[in-house]
Parts: sequence; C-alpha cells; structure tokens
Amino acid sequence: MEERTQTPGGVFPPGEDVHGVPAENTSPPEPPMGFLDIIYGVFFDPRATFRRLAARPPFGLAILIFTLVNLAGTLMGALVGYRLTLPPGHPSMGMNWPAPAAPLVAAGGLVFQYVKWVVVSALLHLTAGLLDGKGSAKGILSVTALAALPALVMVPVDLLLLLLDIRGTALTVITASLGLAVLVWGVVLVVLGLMEVYHFSASRALLTVLLPPAVFILCGIVLLVLFAAGIASLFPLNGSPW
Repeated sequence: MEERTQTPGGVFPPGEDVHGVPAENTSPPEPPMGFLDIIYGVFFDPRATFRRLAARPPFGLAILIFTLVNLAGTLMGALVGYRLTLPPGHPSMGMNWPAPAAPLVAAGGLVFQYVKWVVVSALLHLTAGLLDGKGSAKGILSVTALAALPALVMVPVDLLLLLLDIRGTALTVITASLGLAVLVWGVVLVVLGLMEVYHFSASRALLTVLLPPAVFILCGIVLLVLFAAGIASLFPLNGSPW
C-alpha cells in the first residue's frame, strides 16, 4: 500500500495515518456513572443514561438503588397502613407501633420485590431474545432495577397523607392516581432501557413489555372458559324445570 506523504511540518493529513486510512477516534471512554449521577439521569435524562449504562451495566449500584427504593416504600406503606388502623384524630402518628414488626415487614416486602424483579427481568429477557434482541441479562436486570426509582415519589406523598390523617375516598383517589402514574412512568423507563440494551426500536421495545402480560391474560381467559365449560358439563341445563 502506498504510504502517505507528510506535510512540511512532519505531520500526516488530519484524520489519516501513514497508509491513508482514516484514523479511529481515540477519545478516552466516559468514566462510569456514580450513584447520584445514575439517579439524576434516570429522572431527568433516561434515554441518554440508559445508552451510557448499556455498555457497562452498573449491576451493583442498580441493586443498591433498587433495595433502598423498595425499603423506603415498604416501611412508609406499612406505617400508613398502621395509621389507618387507629381511629380518626388519634394523637399517635404511628411511630409507636411494635418495633419487632418493622424488620419483618421490611424483609417480607423486600423478598417479594426481589422475586418480582427477577421474574419480570427473566420474562423480558426471554421475550427480547424471541424478537432477535441481543443484550445481556445483567443489562436488563439493571434497567428494571433502575425503573423502580419513580416509586420514590410515593414516599413523601405517603408521609404527607400520614401527617394530614387523610382517609376514605380522598386517600383512595390520591394513592390510586399517583400509583398509576408511577406505574406508567416505570414502564416508559423499561421501554427506553430495552431500546438501548437490545438495540430495539420503540415499537419492538414496547412489544417486548406488553407481550408477556398479554400472554398471561390470554391463558387466564382460556382457562376460565375451560373451567366454565367443565362446570357446565357437570351440571347440564334441562329444558324442563322438573
């Protein structure tokens, strides 16, 4: 291959090496994101954050964030639930509930959340593989763990409801509305994460999220129909009332 001629200053043309081949971009890689950087990025710039994390999923930090979010939510939810067992206007703010119950409630809630996290991640990873996605299990586990961050919004809301002693229909409407908003927010984060981890389009990532629950719902309907048919065969309807 013909070698390139140096410029008078002894430097090869910009962007080319001695053989005239464009030089690769040798800019240093971005440093790994820290704890607060990840939280800020997921809240305010999720697409760019997941794109940056896709190459090197921060599995350890993701587990830590997931644990802290669910621990705070579980304890606050238990505190609000205990408050609802007291009569309206009770002077206690729920801080004197039995101390042994706190670690039990926290442990039970965390175990359930961990199991749900692993099962959901496994289903998403399997579905993405069926749709020709190429990604790592560590990547999807990190995405689904970080998608739990919007649940932090419920913690100050629950605290405010606790302090104001809001009950009844108002409590139901507020918690249901915010819970639905948090759920949709989390699903959007998972879709964005799937797009970066598996290099999916938005439609394929959305299909990956919706396909598992659709299959479960369809299976449930089929089982319900079969169960109803079995009951009908055991108790056939007669044309005559006698």
